[in-house]
Amino acid sequence: MLLRTETEHLILSVATNENAKDVLDFYVDNQHLFDAYEPTRPQNFYTEAYHKACLTVEYDNIIHHRFLRYYIYLKTNPTKIIGSINFSDIVYGAFLKATIGYKLDQNYHHQGYALEACKHVIDIMFNDYQLERIEAKVLPSNSPSIRVLENLNFRFEGMEYSAVSINNSRVDLHRYSLTK
Repeated sequence: MLLRTETEHLILSVATNENAKDVLDFYVDNQHLFDAYEPTRPQNFYTEAYHKACLTVEYDNIIHHRFLRYYIYLKTNPTKIIGSINFSDIVYGAFLKATIGYKLDQNYHHQGYALEACKHVIDIMFNDYQLERIEAKVLPSNSPSIRVLENLNFRFEGMEYSAVSINNSRVDLHRYSLTK
């Protein structure tokens, strides 16, 4: 398991609870954007204590290969989080699959960073974690994310109706997959 890895332009690093303030700043800076696309947040989400606790739990799950999240930094500015990529619902045995999620700071969209990070970490998941399938779920209106998935050769599999609560409303999601 790699706690830190690099691509041509990016540093991808697992965070610990010591990074809680930086993670909180990333979410606060992009709250308006992320709230439109992500599940409804708990009331204390925008607190450092919340992120400190989450990062502690995430790190334990990363160590046990149940979850993986890299925070994304530019090599030219290795102290500011510009995004994250995560793999949740990692299942071994007969399934060998996970669900991918990614987000980028609004100031770094349309520069190829999401695609670069996803390609790199998907390779890690297929080779180091020996997964065979990666799934993605995305709002039908999130065309930038859909473009990333299509550029990664994910296939559209269908609709998940009333799949998640976003802004306190149940919404449908498109489901995509990529196989090794």
